[in-house]
Amino acid sequence: MDPPVTRYIQRDGDALAYQVVEGGPHPVAWFFEDMMHPDLMWTDPHLHYNFERCSSFARSLFFQRRGFGLSDPVDHVPTLEEQADDILAVLDDAGVAQATMVGAVSTCGAAALAAARRPDRISGLVLAQPWSEALVSGEDGPPAGWTSDERDRFVDSHRRAYARWGQGELAALAHPALDRPHNRRIMALLERCSATPETARQHLEWAFQVNYSWVLPTVQCPTVALHQPDTLFAREAVRRIADLVPNGLFHDLPPIPAGATLGEALIPVIDHVEELATGVVRPVDADRFLGAVLFTDVVRSTDLLAEVGDVHFATLLAAHDRSVRFEVEAGGGRLVGLAGDGTLSVFDGPAAALECAHRIIRTATSLGLSVRSGVHAGTVTRAGPELTGMTVHVGARIAASAGPGQVRCSRTVRDLAVGAGLDFTDLGDHRLKGVPGQVRMFAATNGERFVQPAAAPRPTLADRAVLTMARRAPGMLRDLGRLSSRRNRS
Repeated sequence: MDPPVTRYIQRDGDALAYQVVEGGPHPVAWFFEDMMHPDLMWTDPHLHYNFERCSSFARSLFFQRRGFGLSDPVDHVPTLEEQADDILAVLDDAGVAQATMVGAVSTCGAAALAAARRPDRISGLVLAQPWSEALVSGEDGPPAGWTSDERDRFVDSHRRAYARWGQGELAALAHPALDRPHNRRIMALLERCSATPETARQHLEWAFQVNYSWVLPTVQCPTVALHQPDTLFAREAVRRIADLVPNGLFHDLPPIPAGATLGEALIPVIDHVEELATGVVRPVDADRFLGAVLFTDVVRSTDLLAEVGDVHFATLLAAHDRSVRFEVEAGGGRLVGLAGDGTLSVFDGPAAALECAHRIIRTATSLGLSVRSGVHAGTVTRAGPELTGMTVHVGARIAASAGPGQVRCSRTVRDLAVGAGLDFTDLGDHRLKGVPGQVRMFAATNGERFVQPAAAPRPTLADRAVLTMARRAPGMLRDLGRLSSRRNRS
């Protein structure tokens, strides 16, 4: 999926940017936080995967506050009311009559206000890591749901991170497990391209002073308030928001594993968005499915590199990668990954994977490259944009055992692809590294399909009479059938 074209609407003389990703029948509007730059989000593999998953059930609208990211700079911090108006303006411009609304952190207030003011436009509300009462108000005590220590640590930590805006310190505040060099680099880039440090700081101080708790009892749509454990966000403050909304629910999100990416941390939020938007609970094993994996690999690539040199080899490899992507997509598959001179793709069925393998080998030969490939079918598991499971492991081993220009496959693939115009040569049982037992392998070559005359059936006159009665009076035939059965029994 390619990034969508950015659209613009005028808001008080300034352009507000938003994107639309077409897909499923359920409109969902995402009001992103300050640093979530719309264009740059598409460069992260896991965030990209999330957007593709959203398209399976939703028509998604993505936008930030006015003054951030791709929008025109503005000379003031928009009020809560102006931001709610902007939400409805985006829905209007995109031709969306009603949508599920998603707010995150400081955008939750505007999302809630829009839902309360226009219950006919907002069908559901997902609030991720919200707080609803002023954290910096001049009053002595902390707001409801916060202890003084929780409030002080939250405010001080965010002020320190925003003072170093553009260095990626917000990754650690989102969750300690995300505080890794890779995530900090991505977060730093998102921050720098979304706003200046002063703009970000002014919005933070504004958010600390907003109180929209009085809005929550007037929200009519189903609402889910999400809390991420092990963060500085006060759990009881999030729960209080769910309690104040008449149709509110509170959920703790699952733990974020160490080493997770920014996109992986968003996946549990999408689970709740999908459930609220569609009314369907996502199955536990929804990311496990039957698929056919295709591995390709350039043979003797090191020798070729030494022969033609770095520059020419890089040009050849780039051309090969483009041709693989083209052939996979033309064959109805999805290119999962490019690693060095190897590729992994997944297809719904093995016949399409085998046919694609032969096309890739032919195209590679025209470039002067020799490619081998392997296909296996079985249960695979999505892990963000990647695939895991024994099926993937076996497929990789089968491909590694193939010779130049050869397409090898498992017995499962051979059995499922009978009649697909391919010939299979039995290569016997093989032991593959890391694979229990032995795997029966076959070499797949182009063959011919089973051929039969394209002739219509030839029913007799009596047959045609029965067919006519079946179409016009099926009940009479059922009665005759029951009468015949009684006679047979007697």
